[in-house]
Amino acid sequence: MELTPLPQLEPSAKPWVDRVVRSPAVRSGYLSLAAHLLLCTLMALLALNEKQQPQIRPLVLSIRSQTEDDRVGESQDAMEIGATDEAGGDDAAIPHAEAPAGGDDPSPVAMAEPELEPAPDDEPPAESTAVDVGTSDPAVASPLGDSPIALPTSSSSAASRAPSVRPREAPRGDGVRGGPPDGKPFAARTGSARNMAVQGRGGNAASEAAVERGLAWLALHQAVDGSWQFDLSGCRCDGACRDPGSLTSSTASTAIALLPFLGAGHTHVDGRHQETVSRGIYYLLSRMKQTARGGDFCEGTMYGHGVTTLVLAEALGMTKDDLLVRPVRDAVRFIETAQDMHTGGWRYLPGQAGDITVTAWQLTALKSAQLAGLEAPSPTIDGVRRFLDRVQDPKQKGAAYGYRTPVAKPCTSAIGLLCRMYTGWGTEQEALQRGLANLAKRGPDPTAVYENFYLSQALVQFDHPVWPRWNRKNRDQLVAQQASIAHESGSWFFADRSTAPGGRLAHTALAIMTLEVYYRLLPIYQQEAVESDF
Repeated sequence: MELTPLPQLEPSAKPWVDRVVRSPAVRSGYLSLAAHLLLCTLMALLALNEKQQPQIRPLVLSIRSQTEDDRVGESQDAMEIGATDEAGGDDAAIPHAEAPAGGDDPSPVAMAEPELEPAPDDEPPAESTAVDVGTSDPAVASPLGDSPIALPTSSSSAASRAPSVRPREAPRGDGVRGGPPDGKPFAARTGSARNMAVQGRGGNAASEAAVERGLAWLALHQAVDGSWQFDLSGCRCDGACRDPGSLTSSTASTAIALLPFLGAGHTHVDGRHQETVSRGIYYLLSRMKQTARGGDFCEGTMYGHGVTTLVLAEALGMTKDDLLVRPVRDAVRFIETAQDMHTGGWRYLPGQAGDITVTAWQLTALKSAQLAGLEAPSPTIDGVRRFLDRVQDPKQKGAAYGYRTPVAKPCTSAIGLLCRMYTGWGTEQEALQRGLANLAKRGPDPTAVYENFYLSQALVQFDHPVWPRWNRKNRDQLVAQQASIAHESGSWFFADRSTAPGGRLAHTALAIMTLEVYYRLLPIYQQEAVESDF
């Protein structure tokens, strides 16, 4: 059988796609496209590298335990922390906290009350301080260590003026001893001006050294998140200090601890304690709640809101940092809307009938905000005057004041007289003269830290004739009462039931601020500010 071969099939024509792909012209196009893409990519990277990046001023923070060398080298509710209603004690009981029973004085140093002898007419000026208080070099080692954390903040420099705020021109100094140069409200907090104020108003080297030790203790007891707590929790103390407080508002505790740093010229942009202050202010800003009333820092009590607003307003006035403009404005608005329209005061909760201690913190915050450029409306201040009229002792005709009623006490009287000075009373007022003379006559009570805090401010602003004698006794007993043993070294605690809920933290802050009265120059505490009425 003959086999017939199968027919050979013609190979089919190549698809047109293969022909295009294999075309030399198309291949050269691929190469050109790849080259152009690579060139464009390189040009884009070069352009990005040359673009100006926005400048962000960091807050450089660090955390470590403070050593003994650090502390040595840095050479009533302050809350009131509550004033008792008229029934109990000089001042008031703290909200939501019970004062500890008993009256034993746990202070580490007991001091006999010195005689309040008359001062000679030719009394020499106070001795010059030997403590260097003018350093503001950020390179100085901070007691908080060297593990950096960067937090972004405002791009404005410390000297720049916030564009939406126009601070009023501060009046020039009027010859008051130790007054600020050229009337600048914060000029005496640092450098040679601070030394001059210390000498001119009655401080000395011992009081300045006590301030530095107190600031070191506060820095050591700051929590890692930047806060302070009245019960001393969250810090590196670990129970080593006695007499913790019982109040729970972290804005109140953080703000009362920050005020002494600002009083000594340390801010979030400058000073040896810059890192400590930066973390504290950052914490406060993180706690603000935006409400229909404004920015709320209360955490349960208007004490917390008032002291926090005061801290932020001081920091704004000292640095002109525009990061703080809106928080201060919102906090001021909250104070305005929280005022009791009937009595004109403030208490623990917004709208409550007022008491004199909470009202004083709101008023001082408003005064400081005013001098930072944010004016309070006249009806708010008129309400404060109405409240003071309501609680003044009618028999004393404006020389003495009560807590919520006209039942006058020494501490509430000191607060009321200072508030009168802020709201327009001048030194020619007979009731003011009489009230201060009555309070100063018996000398400073060694346990009445809150009363002495307010009375020292009123006397030095008035430039009262009794100030040199009263101050000498108060200054020396405060220095002697400062703890000097172990972890409590640099702190204070007083046998004062009315302020016991604030504990060692609040007492230390109040004592430091009392020793800073010569130069602290928070505007509301100066003669120039008193004469600058709302």
